[in-house]
Amino acid sequence: MTLNHRFSVTAGLTLALLMTSGLSCTTAHKKPDSALPGPAASATKPSELQNLGINLDLQKRTLSNGLTVLMVEDHTVPVISYQSWFKVGSVDERPGITGIAHLFEHLMFKGTPKYGAKEFFLQLEARGASVNAYTTRDYTVYHETFTPNLTDRVIDMESDRMAHLTLNEEAFKTERQVVFEERRLRTDNSPGGRVQEALWALAYHTHPYSWPVIGYPEDLGRMTVEDLKKFFATYYQPGNATIVIVGDFKTDLMFEKIKKAYGGIAGHKRSKRDIPEEKEQNEERRLVLYDQVATERLSLAYHASGAENDDSYALDVLANVLFAGTNSRGHQKLVEEMQIASDVSGVAYTPTYPGLFMMTATMKGKHVATEAEARLEALVRDIQLKGVTEEEIRFAVRQLTVQVVDSVRTAHGLGTLIGTVQMVFDDPQRFAEDLAKYLKVTSDDVKRVANQYLLPNHRSVVTLKPGSLPGVPAPAAKEGAE
Repeated sequence: MTLNHRFSVTAGLTLALLMTSGLSCTTAHKKPDSALPGPAASATKPSELQNLGINLDLQKRTLSNGLTVLMVEDHTVPVISYQSWFKVGSVDERPGITGIAHLFEHLMFKGTPKYGAKEFFLQLEARGASVNAYTTRDYTVYHETFTPNLTDRVIDMESDRMAHLTLNEEAFKTERQVVFEERRLRTDNSPGGRVQEALWALAYHTHPYSWPVIGYPEDLGRMTVEDLKKFFATYYQPGNATIVIVGDFKTDLMFEKIKKAYGGIAGHKRSKRDIPEEKEQNEERRLVLYDQVATERLSLAYHASGAENDDSYALDVLANVLFAGTNSRGHQKLVEEMQIASDVSGVAYTPTYPGLFMMTATMKGKHVATEAEARLEALVRDIQLKGVTEEEIRFAVRQLTVQVVDSVRTAHGLGTLIGTVQMVFDDPQRFAEDLAKYLKVTSDDVKRVANQYLLPNHRSVVTLKPGSLPGVPAPAAKEGAE
């Protein structure tokens, strides 16, 4: 299973790119439990639908217990993507139970009285289906891709575990141990994992984005079955869930099946998230870590906007200009021209709440992280003073469009986009309105957000150096080592 899922562009940008390419979207608002098609609530303008050749009719219906169902009927390929989205992630945890959202990603496969452990794999993967799940800071997703003949089985198994998941001491201890091992592999024994965890903890002091999705070992160790049951009852219920279905099915028939399977599960409206707001960072924060690596590594982050803020569009363009591909300013300066780094990358991560504009560099040979930091700061300063060229903006739009268009060519990719929009904005119709915002990004916009967000007193810096502690001999650095 995937520990963390993150788009390379913001949810808002993703939608805008699709609309730029001509994606049609209509949403039918339904009365509770209605199985009959209703009038479209809105539709994108015909002028927006010319380039891609992708047209869809997005149907939104709701059960009386609060379950939201989003369906896109498409008979192009005999495949269905079925995705169960729960609006719960590590942001919904508190100190003492960090990692519980991700733990459920494992527990949801431990079975029910009707379907035992591993049945999702025995019943579905053995018949050619793809089954997986992932947890993020803001939501958790369970998804299957399969041929239409497995539809009834998938619906029955998914609705059954929402209603009757087995939560006992044996399942808890088994999966907790799996998570301990996963953490050791991806964080404790991974220099890159340690740096990323440290960077988030350094950048956030009050907001729950500070702790890792996988959680802290001490919290996992003190967690109880009662904690699990309370968490499940609160978040794994119809009022906090959205089912996204894309592919080869009949919409009305599919909804009838969903209503029959899920309609009897008790649900309730979820209360609004009460997330502490991160106080503005007014001083640079630094941390040095040591590990058995061959060369130094730099990872830094500036506080940025969330997906709801229109600045996210300009921040995406800025990240693309600096770091996307071998022609980016960062790669050309640090890797090609100065040859001080073997790799440089960056991303504008703008999720539900204010996120981070992150940069990383792996040094080459005996070059040190401070060299990369100085060069990156100079690149940022140049954009703060001069902005970016129109050619760079056009290239960024074109490059990002190709990435997103490729991702929605499949039923699973399109379902993922729709689910993300629903989780972040609670409005799948955001496809249309995001178009103009992205297309209007200018050099002045990029210059403005660079000056607003990429400031030294908004920055957190983690440097990884060879060695165990200061004074401990480190592995000899080799030219070109990563």
